Amino acid sequence: MASKKLPVENLGFDNKSDKNKKRTINQDGSFNIVRKNDFFREFSLYRYGITCKWSEYWLSVLCVYLSINFIFAWIYLSIGAENIVGIRTNAEPYYWQCFFFSLQTFTTVGYGGLHPQGILTNTVAGFEAFLGLMTFAIATGTLYGRYSRPIARLRYSANAIIAPFKNMNALMFMIANDNRGNLVEVTAKLNISWKEKNEQGNEVRKFGRLPLEFEKINMLALTWTIVHPIDEESFLKNWSEKDFIEKDVELFLFICSYDDTFAQTVHSRSSFVAKEIVYGAKFVRPFHVNAAGESVLELNKVGHYEPAQLNS
Repeated sequence: MASKKLPVENLGFDNKSDKNKKRTINQDGSFNIVRKNDFFREFSLYRYGITCKWSEYWLSVLCVYLSINFIFAWIYLSIGAENIVGIRTNAEPYYWQCFFFSLQTFTTVGYGGLHPQGILTNTVAGFEAFLGLMTFAIATGTLYGRYSRPIARLRYSANAIIAPFKNMNALMFMIANDNRGNLVEVTAKLNISWKEKNEQGNEVRKFGRLPLEFEKINMLALTWTIVHPIDEESFLKNWSEKDFIEKDVELFLFICSYDDTFAQTVHSRSSFVAKEIVYGAKFVRPFHVNAAGESVLELNKVGHYEPAQLNS
């Protein structure tokens, strides 16, 4: 098998070959890397607040809210529940009355039924009110950051395919916009990673860039089938399905576009390993025109394919 020379491109990944390594970039665009660092050097409250999952975010906010109030309820009880005017001696335990007083103070609601007396209790209540304001400011800031941060939610085909293309074959991918907003000035970049023996006979991983038929479209209204023609100049010329497996190929697809809803540039990426490359297939058109003359895009069909005869 003879392949054309491909310009080597540095993607910032390690070039050493490791049999245990599955892939470099996960299909959701995240890096397949586990970072180990000192917690206080690594952790950023704001970054965590805007990047964690929604369920994790609300659980964290609730845990912080309850934990702070449980602590202050214990402090008020330690000072003396009698220093909180309105405590009922014939009602529920003092601790829970102190807890609900803490909730009122922390949120600065102050219904008036309970209020502090004495220097120490008033000082603690004042500090808690200040802490409550700062905590809610952080929670509000991260919540706004989550809603205002532009994210390119692209739907990638689950597989890359080798499909007939004009009088040759081509490596193809399909993407669509999963958001209702508009993406314009969409550009694509395709990189390939493969194993190869160096001059010393050691197996190393190399990286290069594959040219595309079109690297830019004006808008992503429906779908975009990204095509690398396997012509006479292609690095993949004469490659077989077995070659992709033996060379442990990984394909990286990088998308950059302008989101006119947020008026910002957004980025997205995904990867495809050798076993996710289907030979002899073609994508099924995932949209149709309805009776009203509207184009209907079925996002759950993006990336569906059917068998096809490759050109020889």
